[in-house]
Amino acid sequence: MVERVVKTTRSGWWAIGAAVAVGCAAFLFFRRQRAGGLTAPDAYEEWWLHRERLRASGGQNPQLFV
Repeated sequence: MVERVVKTTRSGWWAIGAAVAVGCAAFLFFRRQRAGGLTAPDAYEEWWLHRERLRASGGQNPQLFV
């Protein structure tokens, strides 16, 4: 039976380390993006949603623009 030994060079270890680092960065990035979408809307977005509801219901408000 022949034993096979896998030898890794320094460049191989650097490549493995880089792949792990990029994978961790991607994981953290996508987790942050997903968490950002779950937050409450800011003041501008609340105003915009209120404006859209008023326009849909036919309400009159002088602060609304066309």
